[in-house]
Amino acid sequence: MSAQALLEQYGPRESMDYDVVIVGAGPAGLATAIRLKQLAAAADREVSVVVLEKGSEPG
Repeated sequence: MSAQALLEQYGPRESMDYDVVIVGAGPAGLATAIRLKQLAAAADREVSVVVLEKGSEPG
């Protein structure tokens, strides 16, 4: 099936843009996300961060 046919049948995919993507919601991933947000706030900047986890729970 061609890309155009898929697009016509199912419509466009939903997407979201992030500045930083962290893979893994273990202690290091969560600490990284928190620290990035802290540094951005201290610099009076906005940064979008997402943490991806394949497991059922973070941590």
